[in-house]
Amino acid sequence: MLLVEQNLRFATRVADRHYLMVHGRIIESMTNAEVIAREGDLLAHLGV
Repeated sequence: MLLVEQNLRFATRVADRHYLMVHGRIIESMTNAEVIAREGDLLAHLGV
């Protein structure tokens, strides 16, 4: 199942793996722990 979501807290509750895409290409794959550890950086990347 693919979930496209900008709400990182919600996404970490429903997904096991996370992929960061730019212009339709996967540039990074992360676990929940990695997403939580980098939340500030990821939110800045998402522009939220």
